[in-house]
Amino acid sequence: DLSGKSTANTISSTYAAIAESYGASVTGVDDLNQTLELLLAGRIDATLNDEVTFYDYMKAHPDANLKVAALSDDPTLVCIPMRKGDETASLREAINGAIEELRDAGTLSEISEKYFGVDITNN
Repeated sequence: DLSGKSTANTISSTYAAIAESYGASVTGVDDLNQTLELLLAGRIDATLNDEVTFYDYMKAHPDANLKVAALSDDPTLVCIPMRKGDETASLREAINGAIEELRDAGTLSEISEKYFGVDITNN
């Protein structure tokens, strides 16, 4: 419940909009580090952010007094933007094929565990 609580997010992020939709007041910041500094200093109550960035931060700062209070069942999709059209079709197919090969071989899970400490590839 974020009603009446304060959060911090990059102001143009979807997370800021989500926090506001739940009744939080949002402080605009430049990046995740500023957000977490405000949280750790007690200047905000919470933050909504990407699970990947949180795990990345915690891997670098394992003693940080932070925890995940809730996870959304609605995944945030990640993409590799490229121009539409036939000129990028073969590149798109190659990227999609490489991702599937890495997933099937378990390499994506290994990379996730290595860099985030958890397997986020099936979320």
